[in-house]
Amino acid sequence: MSNLIYEAVNWNKPTSELAQVFWEQQWKQIWFPEEIAVSKDVKQWQSFEYQETYKKVLAGLTLLDTVQTNIGMNEIAAHVTDLQEKAVLTVFGSFEAIHAKSYSYIFTTLCKNSEIDELFEWVKNNEFLQYKANKISEIYNSIEEGNPESLWKAMYASVMLESFLFYSGFFYPLYLGGQGTLRNSAEIISLILR
Repeated sequence: MSNLIYEAVNWNKPTSELAQVFWEQQWKQIWFPEEIAVSKDVKQWQSFEYQETYKKVLAGLTLLDTVQTNIGMNEIAAHVTDLQEKAVLTVFGSFEAIHAKSYSYIFTTLCKNSEIDELFEWVKNNEFLQYKANKISEIYNSIEEGNPESLWKAMYASVMLESFLFYSGFFYPLYLGGQGTLRNSAEIISLILR
């Protein structure tokens, strides 16, 4: 039997003002992809000239959200000492998983299974996407216990991923949605941005 003493998170005594704010804000924004009628895009999708570009943009976003879910938030949370902040980071990871599931929901609605399989193979074989995923993962995996600079670096990488890398991928679907093309799929991207 272990002699470790575990501490329970006590939300009755705030230890982090930011954790309180982020916790409340995140849960006000919960949504699920199935709430959006992507099926209304099917007719337009059938004659959409740039299907391949659209699919690959979403596939790239899926990879980045997967890295953020399975590596980024977990590694940062493992090295944060405040239990309320750990809880918030776990919630962030859950939302990243919802985002990744959202792209799959779009694929499932608009694409054939064989197309979806090809997309995920493309992700695995695309050197540029793999380069991004590896660089970000290296930073997350290099957090050192007791080294606040390495934790800060990982948090900074997370911000860059959540802003620069994601936003550049969001542009195309949002642009098309603004032009009246694949508007329900663009609505999912808008929800991710909330």
